[in-house]
Amino acid sequence: MKLKIIAMILGAISAITTFADVRCADIFSDHMVLQVNMPIRIWGSADAGEKINVKFMNLKGSAVAGADGKWRVDLPAPKKYVKEGQELVVEGKNKLVFKDVLVGEVWVCLGQSNMDVNITSMNDAKEFLDKNSNLPLIRYYFIPKATSATPRGAHDLKDAQKWLPVTPENRKQFSRASAVGSKFAVELFENLNVPIGYISAAVGGSRLESWMTREAAAAAGETAYVERMEKLFDEWQARDIAKWEALPAEEKAKRNKPDNRCGVISWCHNAMVAPLMPLSMRGEIWYQGEMNNGTHDNYINLFPEYAKMMRKFFENENLYIFTVQLPDSTDKGWAPLRNVQRKLGDMVEKSGVAIIIDGGETELHPRDKTKPAHRLAIMALADVYGKKIISRSPMPLKLSQKGDFVSVVFKNVGKGLKISDGQGVRCFEVAGEDGKFYNAEAKIASKNSVKITLPSEVSSVKKVRYAWAPDPDVNLYNSADLPASPFEEPVE
Repeated sequence: MKLKIIAMILGAISAITTFADVRCADIFSDHMVLQVNMPIRIWGSADAGEKINVKFMNLKGSAVAGADGKWRVDLPAPKKYVKEGQELVVEGKNKLVFKDVLVGEVWVCLGQSNMDVNITSMNDAKEFLDKNSNLPLIRYYFIPKATSATPRGAHDLKDAQKWLPVTPENRKQFSRASAVGSKFAVELFENLNVPIGYISAAVGGSRLESWMTREAAAAAGETAYVERMEKLFDEWQARDIAKWEALPAEEKAKRNKPDNRCGVISWCHNAMVAPLMPLSMRGEIWYQGEMNNGTHDNYINLFPEYAKMMRKFFENENLYIFTVQLPDSTDKGWAPLRNVQRKLGDMVEKSGVAIIIDGGETELHPRDKTKPAHRLAIMALADVYGKKIISRSPMPLKLSQKGDFVSVVFKNVGKGLKISDGQGVRCFEVAGEDGKFYNAEAKIASKNSVKITLPSEVSSVKKVRYAWAPDPDVNLYNSADLPASPFEEPVE
């Protein structure tokens, strides 16, 4: 009995001691990268009323934990890149020292499976790893798939791969990092030669709305849509759980319990983004859309509110968001969503869309991750870091009928439009009053325009389509070898 009482007392003392410890959010660890020219926001938990002091180089700040035990300190923005590891010190009743901390550029990589697939899945995995496994100024942080009905807190990333430098010793862990995110980070580093930190938090099969709050969806006017999809995914989840429960014990042991909640409003956001807020970062790269096939009319309303939400939560109205348009496929339904993604590149400020319709792979997870990563990187290098490069694909600017042909004027042509194979421009279609599309011959008419000859079936053109197919054989590029975006547009 005495032993039991002593054990209870020791347990209580241990619990009190643990609660009293100052703790930082899980995103903070050795080897992390802090964002240059932005306040260093540091937060965590402690005893209510406890004073917390934070120091990084010559920057200092303090705060007092609130009644709920939460605290936050905002240090002044560091003005210079720091390539030599520094200590970040957080001190209250106990002292935390995070070592080898750098100051550089921080990006988050979000989306579904094409952002989640790792380096080992690439067609050039060994070559890439052999060349890029000793770049210690690049650091990465990996958050594994998770879903939650409610927002998780600062200490709910226990399963995350903490910040690690890209070194030979960490090659195995690095090989499991996001392929697109890693290639993006390497290209930024090669051009900027500054510390690069990237956070990967992607979920295969996730929908746009699963990365949004209900409030953001409501602001987009899409409450009815997300509730309808929530009901469908609830039913899907229930069916899959019932099937799994009915399996023999030995079969159940071989399979993970089904989790389809990555399609439900806010579940990915709650588990994987909420614990990161309000970390200072430069921007986001986003590769998602496959699971929103068929809901492009909702997507065009949702995504601008998603961008507003992210900028609000991360307290950065200048947060850059660069996205990847859906690649080649066998699915006819992807064309309308590609068109929406093109439009969103112009609709959302400080954003852009990488066009990868010339990949030539139709599998769900293309093994070439160089194209999306490079085309994301050049937008960042141009828009964020002021590099004088052509970073955008040709996009339709003006369409007009002139007699028996249609003129399509493009923007983002660089030094001019060109054909990749010396043949006529392919993949144009036109539709008249009846709305039926016909193939049409086309050729480059000037530096920035294409002339389309009307087929005999159409006299008065109402719409023009380009590359409106699952896997179009495109050959229209600008001078920077960036392919023209698929589109459907009305004619003046």
